[in-house]
Formats: sequence, C-alpha cells, structure tokens
Amino acid sequence: MEMQRGKRQVIITVTLNPAVDEEYVVPEFRPGGWFRTSSTDRSPGGKGINVSLLLAQLGYTSAAMGFLAGFNGEYIRDVLRRKRITTNFVHVRGETRTNVYIVDEIGHVETGIAESGPYIPEGAVSRFLANFDRMLARARLIVIGGSLPPGVPLDFYRELISRAKSREIPTLVDAAGPPFMEALEAGPTFAKIDHRFMSRMAGVALTSLDNLIEVVSKVHDQGVEWAVTSYRTYGEVFFTPEGIYLAEYERKGLVSLFGADDALIAGLVVAREEGMNVEEAVRFATACAWEDTLHFEKGIRDRETVEGHMEKVEIQKLE
Repeated sequence: MEMQRGKRQVIITVTLNPAVDEEYVVPEFRPGGWFRTSSTDRSPGGKGINVSLLLAQLGYTSAAMGFLAGFNGEYIRDVLRRKRITTNFVHVRGETRTNVYIVDEIGHVETGIAESGPYIPEGAVSRFLANFDRMLARARLIVIGGSLPPGVPLDFYRELISRAKSREIPTLVDAAGPPFMEALEAGPTFAKIDHRFMSRMAGVALTSLDNLIEVVSKVHDQGVEWAVTSYRTYGEVFFTPEGIYLAEYERKGLVSLFGADDALIAGLVVAREEGMNVEEAVRFATACAWEDTLHFEKGIRDRETVEGHMEKVEIQKLE
C-alpha cells in the first residue's frame, strides 16, 4: 500500500457536516422514561473529524476541512487545534449540529439522534472549493466522510474525488445514500460501504456472505481499489487488489460500535502510510475498529493496544 511522497505532506480529512457528539451511557434505557446517566462524553464529531482525531492518536498529523457554524463550530475548531490538527473550515451562519448517542449497557442497545446541520449557501460552497484546490497542491491523501448539509449539491463528493484524481491523489470515501452513489462514479481509491443502504439499492438482503461479496465486487468493478463493508456486528469484508478477505474479532467485551467505522478507516490510512502488505493492512484496520468498540469513549487507547489485538483478528481469504 505505497503512498506518494515528495512535496505532498498533508493528509486531508473532509467533513462537510461536522457535529458535536454527545454520548450517554444510560442503563436500561427505554423511550418515555427519565434517566440518570452513568457516564457521559462530549467530543468533536463527523466522520472526517473522527478520522483526524484517531490519526493523531496513532501518531499522524492531518488537516481537517469542511463547514463550521456558531458556538459548536468554535468548540470543534478549538479542540482540534489543541490536538495539533490543522483546521481549514469555512464558517457559515447558524449552528453546527449536535448528535446524541445513547448506549444501554444493560440491554446492549444503541440509539442515535442526528440533526441535519446548518444551511450552506452557494458562496460558502465556492469558498470551500477554492480552499480545497489550494490544499490539493500539498495533499497526499484525501479522506471524505459523512452526510451532506443542506445546500450542498448531491454530487459534491464526486466533484471532490474528480479534482483529487486529476492530480493523482488517492481518495477514501465513507458515506451513504445518493451522495455515496455519486462518489462511486468518480472511482475513489477506497470506499466504505453502508450495507444497509446498499441492501436497499441492490434489492437483496446483505445478511449472507455471498450477497455481501457480490455487492462489494460491483463496487470494485467501478474502479475502486479497496472496498469494505461490515459483516454481522464484529467483522468486515475487504475487497483488495489481492483478493477478498473476511476479518472477524471477538464479540465478547464490545461496549459501543458508534466509532468503529472511523477507526477502521484511520487504520487503513496508517497502513497505507507505512507500506503494510494487504494482510497486515486488513489486520491493523480491523484491530483499530475492534479497539474502538471496547470502551465508551470514541477512539483508541494507544497504538500498542491496537497492535496487541492484531494477532487475535481472524482472517480468511475468500475465493
């Protein structure tokens, strides 16, 4: 998984619809009641921002781009800067959204509530594109993730990927819905597939491994070098340049799955940066996701802990 080097020194993460993530552990949560939390956590969120935070934990710097608004936007920017993550956001009117996650540690049920985010006017979109083009001159990898805020065209991810590809810069995309389908048309280097959405699009249940492989293979046929989708709640199917792999980890001890996809992507970025072979990359990325699930707070404890999980990840090469 070799990377371009030279003057291109910046890993860029794009989060067009950031959020402040508020997470609550509520034992025996159910609708209609009044509960006291046993644990809470507040942090900057959105897929690209989460990847930037995870990369920092793994020892890598990045630059975070997107749109921010209001007090929540200032909070996100300040936290990222304190963690030495470069920020390059376009500020707009309104308020950056808040997402609420509730984890029932007794019933092992997770509930999420996501706001739509502030409206992004056409002028702000143009300013972002101008900033993006300037950053491409120094970028060596682009990570694009999450939902689109109101006002941003549905084909925007496709546009960003096309601009990066014109400069031979690899791209990773993790999204869902029509924006994801548009992004695939541009042929990103890597795609994280939301299997629930793809199940609706493909018209088949993706609970079976054979159906998952069929859908992931179709994504690969669109020019995507690496495609991955979740299998059950504790595994991933990877379509790589060297074949299809199934990676699984133990279900015992899982606390929360909310940040696992972002940890997986951060792991793949690091694997690519360090030139890991395909099997090492699959193990490392899966171990990052596994480590993220083992505690309530988003992120990993440290790289040493991730590496300790690697040999326990079960891998099968599927043909």
